[in-house]
Amino acid sequence: MEENNIIFIISQPRAGSTLLQNLLSNNNDVNTISEHWLLLNFANQINSDLVSSKFDNVLGNDAFQTYLRHTGTDNFQSKFKNFLLSLYEPLVNDYPYVIDKTPRYWEIIDEIKKIFPNSRMIILKRNPVDVFKSIINTWNKGSIELLEPYKRDLLLAPKRLHEFSLKHKNDPLVKTVYYENIVDDQLNEIERIYEWLGISFQIDFLDTKRNVKIKGKYGDPYQNSGKSYKQTKSESKDLTKNNDELKGLLLQYQRFLGDQFLQEYGNYPSTKGDFEISNLSPFFRTDHLHKTKEDYKKELQRIKSSKTFKIASKCAYFFKKLKVK
Repeated sequence: MEENNIIFIISQPRAGSTLLQNLLSNNNDVNTISEHWLLLNFANQINSDLVSSKFDNVLGNDAFQTYLRHTGTDNFQSKFKNFLLSLYEPLVNDYPYVIDKTPRYWEIIDEIKKIFPNSRMIILKRNPVDVFKSIINTWNKGSIELLEPYKRDLLLAPKRLHEFSLKHKNDPLVKTVYYENIVDDQLNEIERIYEWLGISFQIDFLDTKRNVKIKGKYGDPYQNSGKSYKQTKSESKDLTKNNDELKGLLLQYQRFLGDQFLQEYGNYPSTKGDFEISNLSPFFRTDHLHKTKEDYKKELQRIKSSKTFKIASKCAYFFKKLKVK
């Protein structure tokens, strides 16, 4: 198993990655399975800042790195890479390529490029506002509270994907594609991607009704359904249609991203609305999303060292003594 056997598809969730995976695996050259999050299961070795635990993971990771330095295990990364490749091995069989489609790989996109520099990476973009709407409708997230777990996917992912796309725009192993182009001009768009992959294209590949490779527990519920995609999609409800709060949230999301970014990201429509950034919902605060565990530890230490904290601690001790008496 070599790293150039792997094709990564990375995007926001609900950006059309399962559709693209379906179209690119409907042949005898590419194998894949339902979304498996393989690399995220080893995030502690790939990017430990993403991992929270009941123990101090920052110290734990530092201790492990100290161990590697002490024991002279300089080739750990090489061994780790070979281990990861061995996990992909069962998918190869007689297939030249394997697709790993996991949208949330955007969290470790730079690290994946570093670990697998010779793998192909497809960055899939979709209008983020449509992504937001699809998250609401597909997973029935009809309130701000229910959308809280998707804040990173909505507020951080587009800019991370765009930065990576720009950084590697001249890299022949990285290709940025757009969901809208796949839907509007599927034949030509998919044929171009096949050509980039070096796989002979046949128009029959667009008929994916019999492609069962992508079906499984995770991925697009519409395409995993036993019903036809169109039937399942038609049965879904648009939760934003008569919900002013959700409509306002989508409008604010456009304002949060900004007209310039939407244009640069994919020539997407400009914001409609007359409110200012200061009027955005607290949902769009991102300062806490960027913090690492080390940042929180420093902040805690700063608070404990402050004069106010020391006075408060002394007061608490004093009142506790009075209560005892």
